[in-house]
Amino acid sequence: MKNKLKPFATLFLLASFFNLQSCDEMIDEIHKNKEEQNYVSPYRGKYTGTYTGDSAGELIINVSEKGSVEITRTSLNSNESYYTGLINSSFNTTNKAPSGFMLIGNLNSKIGTWEMGSSKGTWTVKKN
Repeated sequence: MKNKLKPFATLFLLASFFNLQSCDEMIDEIHKNKEEQNYVSPYRGKYTGTYTGDSAGELIINVSEKGSVEITRTSLNSNESYYTGLINSSFNTTNKAPSGFMLIGNLNSKIGTWEMGSSKGTWTVKKN
């Protein structure tokens, strides 16, 4: 009789172990989701400054609580905005304005370069 129950006992122990393992993973996932929901970007806020070089104008950078970024440039009374994100403190360079304008750099140093086709230059901002 003991030999017949041994496979069931082993199966029960294995099933219990995997259930506990799954519970731990679910709890870890819940904590991870809460952390993401409560995340506030350390770069949140409004930054203003200028860009110079082959073209010149003013910059406004708005960083949301979750880290999405709106970049607006003003040059000769025209505005252009585009949205991007941050990778650590650096701008995601896969997104560009419709004109091709793109900031390269980060919000730690608050300086960098910009490109728009063959035009190039530098930019600087300060946090308001």
